[in-house]
Amino acid sequence: MLNTLQNKFLNVTKTIFPDQPQLFVEWNDDIRHLMASQEDYQPCQSLKAFFVIIDRLVKAHQLKFENMEQWAHSYKDEIRNFVLPYIRIVGEENAPYSLKSNNRQVINSLLNQNFAESGSALLFHKLRETISKNEFDIATEIPTAKIAEKSLEATAQLRSENAYLKMKSNAAIEQWKNLTSQAITSMDDLTADIFDIVSILWMQQATHKDQMIHFHTDDALNLRRLQGRSEDPDGFQTSYRKKERDDIMKRLAALTTIWIRIERENLRFINEDQGNFEEIGQVQFNPLFLVDSVTVAYRGENPIGIYECSIRPGELLANFLYGSQKSSGLLALKTLEYHPTKQKYHKRLSRYLSWQWRIRQKSADYLRAYHIGGDKGLLKVMDLDVNPRYGSRIKEQFEEILDTLQQDGIIKEWSYKEKDIEQQIEQERNWFANTWLKARVQIIPPIEITGIGDDRNLFLIEDHDYESMNFSTMLQGMTERETAATIERVEEKLVTPETINKERINRGLSIVDAAKEMGISHSTLSRYERNLIKRPYTENIDKMKDWINAK
Repeated sequence: MLNTLQNKFLNVTKTIFPDQPQLFVEWNDDIRHLMASQEDYQPCQSLKAFFVIIDRLVKAHQLKFENMEQWAHSYKDEIRNFVLPYIRIVGEENAPYSLKSNNRQVINSLLNQNFAESGSALLFHKLRETISKNEFDIATEIPTAKIAEKSLEATAQLRSENAYLKMKSNAAIEQWKNLTSQAITSMDDLTADIFDIVSILWMQQATHKDQMIHFHTDDALNLRRLQGRSEDPDGFQTSYRKKERDDIMKRLAALTTIWIRIERENLRFINEDQGNFEEIGQVQFNPLFLVDSVTVAYRGENPIGIYECSIRPGELLANFLYGSQKSSGLLALKTLEYHPTKQKYHKRLSRYLSWQWRIRQKSADYLRAYHIGGDKGLLKVMDLDVNPRYGSRIKEQFEEILDTLQQDGIIKEWSYKEKDIEQQIEQERNWFANTWLKARVQIIPPIEITGIGDDRNLFLIEDHDYESMNFSTMLQGMTERETAATIERVEEKLVTPETINKERINRGLSIVDAAKEMGISHSTLSRYERNLIKRPYTENIDKMKDWINAK
């Protein structure tokens, strides 16, 4: 019986999604685990959505679950439209990138995107964090940073020598040492940006792990959207100011001094999609990046930094950025635009969320709240002060950072998990330590991350308490309570400019009359229907939601 039901699902998959062959493989694996009654197993996001829409159709049209092969084709468009957004992010992540002939084409393409594929392995994230916060110990002979997180133990060092760089003269070797000897002063959030930029550009172009790519200072300045004094016909900026160019050159040179070593006896590269792993023996110190064909910029006799070079990740880092063991996520390119000192906390939180969303992607666990205080809290992530004397200022700054990330599209929405937190704060004297630092925030990713256009669809496939959903039970027949709850939530009309406009016209109402019924201004409604409001107030959305779903 179960095998028959499994076959029905997969046959329906082929019928409705002939253009998504990866679904057959992915869903087949997920259903096999579910049929084995592995109650804690989390299927992929798209299969969860498929379960929900199938159950909706069964209940809404008095269909028989076991006869889905006969009736599914009649509802093909409805099923596809519901499930497709949940597939899209997987497709984008695994899609092969078309090769560009040079960095300029790649960069111009990236500047038309909001997000780009970037490294998201634990080692990648912790190294970037170490660089941004300059956690290297200068008390040692060689500046060293220890990285210890979960099963990862690694050491990073700043070394001015580079045995991999071919230099023909002693003078050139001395110049290189002079250039890189002060790298410790350049470990900051801008250097972390260069780390991301080089990784992104290499991942876009590399066809094998040992491939070098050309990197020019202007590449980083364009991706940071700094305005040059000249602009080429294709929009590429050139002729940057001296300080802007010097800042990049200095930090690119600093990045080449980082060497890393895994401290455990062996390292596992886990392929999350295929569920297998590969063990690599302990390695000696390995350069983070390898460079060649280096052009060093001078001012007088003093070297300033690397103007351009050929570059690729070192052997260890390349394992995380290329091939079957690659661990990558999506980084908001707006992160690179933030000011490296005035908005460093914005950068750090954006990078952290990018890493977290990649971890949560498989089980679509996006709605789990983040702690504000504590060793794993967001304040610690950003390295924000937690001095109670400045409690109000810290809270205001924290909220402003999240507001800015929402305004810039890095996150879709955020809110406190504790709904009455403001009232608690008003009533407590020591609210900062006793209430606010212990609070949590819920951060909803944008559609580029989830592939889901409406927040309610995201909540739809999440269990209320964020525990594992028992889909094997659903396959054998949902209880009346689960069914009623699912239908009620799915059938609720969505609030979008298109649905509001269509409903208003169907009811024969003018903008003014409809706005009066909703309790909002007619100008707000008019602008919303024309898709001119980027961030509508939650209060107005709630009023429109009540109006469109009024019986």
